[in-house]
Amino acid sequence: MASTGGTTRNCVQCGRAIAQDANVCPYCGHDYRAVMAGPAAPHEKSALSLVGGILIIVAGVMGLLAGGVLVALSSADLSQYGLGNVSGLDTTIHNILVICGAIVIILSLIVVLGGYFGVRRSHFGLAILGGVLGLFVIGPYFLGSILALVGLILVAVSRKDFD
Repeated sequence: MASTGGTTRNCVQCGRAIAQDANVCPYCGHDYRAVMAGPAAPHEKSALSLVGGILIIVAGVMGLLAGGVLVALSSADLSQYGLGNVSGLDTTIHNILVICGAIVIILSLIVVLGGYFGVRRSHFGLAILGGVLGLFVIGPYFLGSILALVGLILVAVSRKDFD
């Protein structure tokens, strides 16, 4: 091995002495021009995942509200809609609505969590899961589902922005 004197240097790949101004090692072929080019420019993150995550969060909040309404309905509320007129049916319908409301609340919490990950640009799979589950959120005129769909598309398009 030659010392790194005035006109030579050691190749970083094979260790042999090469000319100081050599672009390619004549022994192993290591190319020093690629190293001198420097690292690639970092990817500039767009706002798509941020907007998509916010839309998914809004859909999740709408789902939480809808689930809360289902859980809060009482037998007296059901009789206003003509569902409590048959004896024993009002309690059964009330229990079904409470169970459905609890399921909607649990799914909506996952949707909000997925939207949070979309905003933070982390855990791409969970952000997508939140958007997909947000499709099942039913608000007025399916607004929650539409918001979740748009948010899901924006998060999916901005895949490169996630860590």
